[in-house]
Amino acid sequence: MSTEPTRDQGETPVRDWPSTRRGTFHPPTVGVVIKHLVVIGIMLFGLWGTVWAFLYSYSGQWIDQTATSEVSNNLRRYSRDSDHLLNALPAIAGVLAVIGILFVLVRRHRFLPAVIGLAMAAGANGTTQALKYLILAKPNYGVQEATMNSLPSGHTTFAAAAGAALFIAAPKKWRPFMSLVMLMFGTLAGVATVINEWHRPADVVAALFVVAAWTALALLVLRFVPAEDQDTASTRHTGMLLIPLMVITGLFLAFCAVATYMIAAQQHFAGAALLGSLCLIFAVGLLSTALLVWLLRRKQPTEERPYTKVWSY
Repeated sequence: MSTEPTRDQGETPVRDWPSTRRGTFHPPTVGVVIKHLVVIGIMLFGLWGTVWAFLYSYSGQWIDQTATSEVSNNLRRYSRDSDHLLNALPAIAGVLAVIGILFVLVRRHRFLPAVIGLAMAAGANGTTQALKYLILAKPNYGVQEATMNSLPSGHTTFAAAAGAALFIAAPKKWRPFMSLVMLMFGTLAGVATVINEWHRPADVVAALFVVAAWTALALLVLRFVPAEDQDTASTRHTGMLLIPLMVITGLFLAFCAVATYMIAAQQHFAGAALLGSLCLIFAVGLLSTALLVWLLRRKQPTEERPYTKVWSY
């Protein structure tokens, strides 16, 4: 006589999904994958636009060189006493990222996200070095003193990738806050390289696009990790505030960058090129970070209201 349990007539059979200790794993849909690929494409397009506008055009090289000259004329006397701190910013970002990743490994046992974050950081830094030394060659228009290519910035890539690795390794409920840390690491280290005259502003912008593209790819890979699917922590209220503020501020700074670049080109107003360059760095940092936080959005139940559905992360 069979001892197997019987199922009552009319009972709905359970679908045989791959499962984890905490529940059922739902692979990402085609729409989710496409969303991540679109963001990666936006970052690559931004990188290409930066190269085309500031490396392969006379006017772009002139703006970058003018901004660098304005740093020498106006800011160096203020930053001379803080050179050591500015020089140490990428290293500080790396140390803080390592401490944070070790913390989530010990306390949260997030081994695979930590490995993905570190692989992303390695890929971003490798891409920057390949672009700078193997792929891109700067045309000599007689505008810039240095004839060798310095785009993208290695210092900025290292600092921004350190923050992005921490962003990837962190649990979902921490990621909106970690996105601010990632933004701070990348933009402040980038501005420091400009003030120290290690890099031109376009080098920093290109580095931010490289790191953002790799971070979006890492977030896509995380979608296929079962443990990530089981992390259902809600950051709804953070998403409602963070993304609109980043987008509005980023668009405003982008407008300011375009306006001041036009002033610098037509009227040669002192400081306009540098101000526009700093606005562009922060605008790219804010808008790319907003897109990365947007990728954290989970599919919500159909009974939720449309507004909360849009801004739930």
